[in-house]
Amino acid sequence: MKARTDQEIRLLDFAERLARHTEDRIAVHIHLSRLGAHYRRAHHMRIAANSFELLAKRFDGQLFMMSNNDLVFVARGATPTEVDEVVTRLRYLFNEDPLTHDDAYDTGKFCTWYDLDDDYDAFVALAGSLKQQAENARMIEAERRKARKGQLPPKIPMRPEHLGRLVEQIASMDISSLMRRQPICAMAPDGTLRPVFNELFVSIGDLNRMVMPEVNLTANPYLFSYLTQYLDLRILKALPEIENAVPLSTSININIGTILSPEFLEFDHRLRALTRKTIVLEVQPSDLFADVSSFMFARDFVRNRGYRICVDGLTHLTFPLVDKRKLGLDMQKLIWSADALEDGGVERRKDLIDAIRRTGTSRVILCRCDSEEAFEFGRSIGLSLFQGRLVDQQLAEMNANRKVA
Repeated sequence: MKARTDQEIRLLDFAERLARHTEDRIAVHIHLSRLGAHYRRAHHMRIAANSFELLAKRFDGQLFMMSNNDLVFVARGATPTEVDEVVTRLRYLFNEDPLTHDDAYDTGKFCTWYDLDDDYDAFVALAGSLKQQAENARMIEAERRKARKGQLPPKIPMRPEHLGRLVEQIASMDISSLMRRQPICAMAPDGTLRPVFNELFVSIGDLNRMVMPEVNLTANPYLFSYLTQYLDLRILKALPEIENAVPLSTSININIGTILSPEFLEFDHRLRALTRKTIVLEVQPSDLFADVSSFMFARDFVRNRGYRICVDGLTHLTFPLVDKRKLGLDMQKLIWSADALEDGGVERRKDLIDAIRRTGTSRVILCRCDSEEAFEFGRSIGLSLFQGRLVDQQLAEMNANRKVA
């Protein structure tokens, strides 16, 4: 869908004109952008918007439909109970999405309320933030179109001054707009997929396009490592409440230095107060082998607190070099590549298969599965855990068919 900002501009203009007319006005911001993709289809959004039609006529109401599918409704003279009747109907409409489950109103997961007599400044700030987010989304879309047409100039490698500016900008951003979830699914013998947990990550590509499109953020591995550690801290602040709102456990990519930081202790304390679900911590091989003793210490530290450790980013060449038992790992991720069937011939493929079987086929996730070939390879050696775009696609189709049935 083409990103637009006209509704966001109208909302900000409307909010600013209310400065002297806040008496007896309430507003509600409904976070439909946080719903799963299956529940953000055009017909869902039309039904949600139409739900406010009668209320708008009775109470001089204004409804704004944001480009990210959020709704903002403002009414004069309506009681919170009257508006909440519509909000409750929307909760029922989306009641199979985790966003609507066990949500106390003061958490603001599904909706956020504003009494404009008391919350006018916060409401104006909301309008400004939504407008900025829409402009950022439009810029990302424009960059993608240019990239598809080959019109983008070569990117320059990230330098320290770029990193400094980037960290400053991220500090003031709503990081949730860049967070993505991808399920890790178990595949039954009949091909049925069952989500086991979700990987939560920040989209570096979207961050790059949104904040600094002319710079290659990954070109300098040392600066990029610092950037990922900063993003770790932002995710740790957001994760406890996110995890409390979803039914499945979560995995996150994290640096070993972050695990050993005071911020992780604070995160662990907040997480335990909200949920007892197991979190999977994914570390990169380069981080692990840069300081094995620190990894061992961090591993024991988090496993005593109930976390699981997974090594991510293993290729068909590096997987046989990592000994799960000696390193005390719970899981390993193997990046699918057709090269696994070709590089080095039969002998190297045999080394890979032997290493997977030593690890335990139920402890290996085959990721970046974008083709049936990946599924066929995984099943041929007994793997049952898969992650990738084809997994996302087939899971969405299964959910859609279940809805129709």
